[in-house]
Amino acid sequence: MASVSRLRASPVKGLNQTERTSLTLVPEGIAEDRRFVIVDAGKALYGANLPELAGSTAAWDAGSDVLTIRFSDGETVADTVRTGEETLALAYGGRRVPGVLVDGPWAEAISARAGKPLELIQTAVGVGAPGPITIIGDASIARVAQELAIADEALGRRRFKMSIEVDGTEAYDEDAWSGRNVRIGETVVRVGGQVPRCVLMTRDPDTAQRDYDVLRAILAHRTPMAGGEPPLGVYATVVQPGVIRAGDVVEPA
Repeated sequence: MASVSRLRASPVKGLNQTERTSLTLVPEGIAEDRRFVIVDAGKALYGANLPELAGSTAAWDAGSDVLTIRFSDGETVADTVRTGEETLALAYGGRRVPGVLVDGPWAEAISARAGKPLELIQTAVGVGAPGPITIIGDASIARVAQELAIADEALGRRRFKMSIEVDGTEAYDEDAWSGRNVRIGETVVRVGGQVPRCVLMTRDPDTAQRDYDVLRAILAHRTPMAGGEPPLGVYATVVQPGVIRAGDVVEPA
C-alpha cells in the first residue's frame, strides 16, 4: 500500500524546503508553501537564479505573521510581515505572479548576499509556482540514483523540491495517475502533467555546486517533454481540501 513518506514546503520560493509533519491543502494549493517570492527588476526568481542563497531556509507563522529566513552562514533574519502596494512579477515563460511588496529586513539581507537589489513580495496560495502541488515516488528517485551508480542518500531527495513524496510505488508509477483523482489521507487531489526538470537538479541544494548529471540520468529512462526537458514527478491540484500528514495512505481512484 502506498503512503506519504515525506512532506516538504518552503514559504519562500527558491529557498530550500524543510520537512513537515503535515501540510494544509486549500482549494488553491498548499497554504504554507511558496507564499513569498524573491523578485529582481520585475522577474520572479527561483532556486537556479539564487546560488548565493543555497542552503538557506525559511519559516512562516501565519498566525503571528512572523517570517524567518535562516541563511547558510548562520545569520537569521526575522520580523512581522508588513505589506505595501500591489505589484506584478513575471516568472519563467511569462507567467504572471501578482502580489504585494513586503516591507522589512529580508530584502536587504537577500540583496546583500546576491550583490544586487532584490525585492520580496507576498502572493496568494498557489501563485508562487506553476503547479500548486507536486508529487513523486521514492522509487522514481531511487531509479535516478541507480542510473548514477550512487546511493539514494548521496543523491538526496531535497534537490527535487517536491511537496509530497510517496513510498510503496514502482518507479514512475505517479505518471499513470495523470488525469485521475488521488486520495491522500483526508484530502483528494487531481493529478495533471509531468514536472519538467532544469539545471537546478544537477546542483547540491546546500552549496549550489554541480555534483551529479541528474538530467542525463533521468533521460536514460524517460522521454523528453515537448520543450526537451527531462520529466520527473507530477503536478496536482486540490479537489478536496484538508490536512495531509506523513504516513497517510495514497490511493489513486
